[in-house]
Amino acid sequence: MITTQGDREMHSNISINLSKKNNSKRTYSNNQSHTAETRTYNSRNTSSQSLYAQAVNGQLKNPTPTRRTTNSTTSTNWTTTHTRATSSTRTTNSTTSTTRSTTSKPNYTQWADKTLSSANFLKHRNQAPTQSIADLKKLVKKDEIPVRVFGLWGLEEIWINMTVIEYKDDIIIVDAGLEFASFDMHGVDYIIPDISYLITKKKNIKGILITHGHLDHIGAIKHILSELDYPIVYTTPLALGLIKRSQNEQDQKKMKYKIIDPDIDIIKLWEFLVEPFRVNHSIPESMWYAIHTPKGNIVHSWDFKIDFVPAIDKPADLGKISRIGQEWVKLYLGESTNARTPWHTPSEKLIGENLDRVIRSHPTQRIVISTFASNIWRLIQIIESAVRHNRVIFLAWRSMVWNVQLCQELWYINVPKDMIRLVSGEIDQMPDERVMIVCTGSQWEEFSALVRMATNTYKDFMIRPGDCILLSSHTIPWNEKAVWSLLNTLIDMWIDLVDEPTLALHTSWHACQEDMKEMMALLKPEYFCPIHWEALMRHAHKKIALDMRIPEEKILLPKNGQIVELYDECVLLSEKKLKLDTVTIDGKWQWHLSWEYVTKARWIMSQDGVVALIFKIDTKTRELVGNLQIESRGFVYSSEVKTIHTQIVELARAEYNKNLKKKMEIKDNLRNIKDLLEWEIEKIIGRVPMIIPMYVYINREALTTPVQQNDEEEIIGMTLEEQGGVEEK
Repeated sequence: MITTQGDREMHSNISINLSKKNNSKRTYSNNQSHTAETRTYNSRNTSSQSLYAQAVNGQLKNPTPTRRTTNSTTSTNWTTTHTRATSSTRTTNSTTSTTRSTTSKPNYTQWADKTLSSANFLKHRNQAPTQSIADLKKLVKKDEIPVRVFGLWGLEEIWINMTVIEYKDDIIIVDAGLEFASFDMHGVDYIIPDISYLITKKKNIKGILITHGHLDHIGAIKHILSELDYPIVYTTPLALGLIKRSQNEQDQKKMKYKIIDPDIDIIKLWEFLVEPFRVNHSIPESMWYAIHTPKGNIVHSWDFKIDFVPAIDKPADLGKISRIGQEWVKLYLGESTNARTPWHTPSEKLIGENLDRVIRSHPTQRIVISTFASNIWRLIQIIESAVRHNRVIFLAWRSMVWNVQLCQELWYINVPKDMIRLVSGEIDQMPDERVMIVCTGSQWEEFSALVRMATNTYKDFMIRPGDCILLSSHTIPWNEKAVWSLLNTLIDMWIDLVDEPTLALHTSWHACQEDMKEMMALLKPEYFCPIHWEALMRHAHKKIALDMRIPEEKILLPKNGQIVELYDECVLLSEKKLKLDTVTIDGKWQWHLSWEYVTKARWIMSQDGVVALIFKIDTKTRELVGNLQIESRGFVYSSEVKTIHTQIVELARAEYNKNLKKKMEIKDNLRNIKDLLEWEIEKIIGRVPMIIPMYVYINREALTTPVQQNDEEEIIGMTLEEQGGVEEK
């Protein structure tokens, strides 16, 4: 499984000699050095298990990142120390030996079919690479225990990413993100994965692997760590800083973590051997994981792009990815975000050059740049460009300030300290040509900095006619109306607006079709699972996999909670599926099932208002005492209050007295009244408010003063002005 001696240098010169039989030797030869490394594999299956088998059998005992070293002439064992070696090369395992070859090129003619004509070759080339099997379940051995892979959300959406990989009593988790609430989830802040299954097996959790530091991948960490007894989190410095920023002081002290370097670290987690490797995204230190399991290798992806000339980070480690593909990937879980977007994703470096050009072309104006606070690459390039043009960067909004401070601590941003400041009244004292504001709000978020500036509610800065406003972002799907509202508001302020369609000021954070094909070509997976978006994108990614000659029966589309099972000879979708609740965070409260009732009630009240009826009932006779009291909010206008409220009271009183004669229980009586009022109110005003009937027992004999029977205020309730509105004249 693990190659030796300069994989990257050998990558371009590598050749493979395969015999006719699948269980023959594979010879890797280096044409420059005229040497070869020879390894024997009994079958493709056992080759996939060799790394696992050789590494697990007493060699690596603790879940600690280890570095690999190599010796070009002798075989070496897996390192068992916890110290980091200075060499960045790899260690071969104990059964792998390095031998010299006397030939520089493999001899293909010894096994070639000399009778193969051009027509037969074309026919042979177009044949399916593997034989189709009608029922893959027949390949499962009796009592065989599979490796189980399933998503606790994240497979069918772009947010709330969390994947679980389980074998026997060992569990590892990849990411734990959140999803911000949609517009119809009134009052909900965000959603996190349902970890009910993991809570029952928290003793089996060996670690949480973090791919990168965006909230849709780390946002739930602060909520789940305490419930899972603080398993070790494997991450990078930037992602760790972002996680700790969201935690309270107690969780920060209890959190256990290990910093890993994807270039040289391997993580031994009991039954799993985890190998991280670099990819590109909109944030530095993004990576994937190759997870070596007893049933084959799994490559787990989340967000990625392939950037050959990134502005800040290193390029994706395509050499390592190719080597992992040569070692046979049994299952590849691939991100599907841009599966319908053709060609390649442009480099972030190009965007930085365009931003610099725009800044240079506005030498005398104040510049306001709005982008995503989570786009760390973009922030770094904007700050560096501002310093080149002698502009002082003023940061607006909390998330932007936090991210820049963290990047300064990690030396991703290295500029003079006085060049980065917080937005303050100091701006008005500074020449326009030296001012640059960097803020959030390009998506018209309600309380964001740019929105408050556009509405003149930001106390430390006001947009003036002639200011240059630059939007460095794409419009999030389904948010087009809000963004258009923002653009119209800004244009009416007579500013110089530079948005993305005018100039390439933004690029996607995710791979497009050709990048996805390149990743599949390097990994060469036997089975493929499109993940990370809705059905439209996942099926588009499936089509790409079909174009890359992956058989349709080996492309799986699991839903959230559905289990993918890896066996020695096949990969199947299990008939078992975890039942997942939508877990919402509402202020300081965490809800499971009850959130649906709460948000539905909030939606009804926001659309049609609420009506509350109070029935005063005699404790002995169950008759009504006095008038019904009615209160409403957001229901009808003040001109209609008296008429509508009176009709509701009369209907409710009549229905109550009718049901009382039938000796109906009070709760059943009020339930019938509620149904009747919904029907009658809809006929009167065309809307159905939330109706809340309530009752209170009154001992009429104990009353010292008679109950007023015709109190008009008691019928009408509060006026619109008292409810917070304006009384009509």
